[in-house]
Amino acid sequence: MLNKEKHRTLMYLILKDIFLSPIWKYVAFKGWTCCYFLHWLDRFSIDLDFDLLTNLKNIEDELIVILKKYWKVLLWNNLILSYWENDVNIKIDLNKNIWKNNIYEFNDLFWITVKTQEKSTIFANKLVALIERQANRDIYDVYFFFQKMFEINEKLIIERTWLTKKELFQNIINKLEKLPKNYKILDGLWEILDEEQKKFVKNKLVTELIWIIKMKIAFE
Repeated sequence: MLNKEKHRTLMYLILKDIFLSPIWKYVAFKGWTCCYFLHWLDRFSIDLDFDLLTNLKNIEDELIVILKKYWKVLLWNNLILSYWENDVNIKIDLNKNIWKNNIYEFNDLFWITVKTQEKSTIFANKLVALIERQANRDIYDVYFFFQKMFEINEKLIIERTWLTKKELFQNIINKLEKLPKNYKILDGLWEILDEEQKKFVKNKLVTELIWIIKMKIAFE
């Protein structure tokens, strides 16, 4: 069961330990927990994602030392901190495939300085993810970024997909319009949204996002 307050606190403590340790210079915080902490993403996020900026041997061992302060660590395709038997695990993803057009910046997070992907880079990576995998949180998060009118790193889109931004937009529309009427849009989102958000996601999210993207294509 997800205890949001406990989960949030533990994620922050892990971030603090990482960015106050010697490995801070080798990693950049990214993804939607980054947006949740720094850019007011209005849904809860449960994992910690990083880019590995420089090849560093044994960085997983260094992370395990940090994580073991809190509970047991399971090793799978990525690190997983199992911090209490009845709670949702925290997955620690360390991405070693770095795109040359990723842009990074430094941000203050509760009195510590963290290196992160810049917003337009996060947005571009999420747009690409929306056509590369089937995850309802991608649909929700792309809608959120459009609502906040964040910039999009188009060079990164071209590097990753060989598509222009408009071509990628059209591919996203095509994918969303093919979703069946009984599509379970709340799968993967149930525990991290409140009741009003669930109602919106179930009844309006896909049609609203399609409309926004069509307007972007028309006006840009």
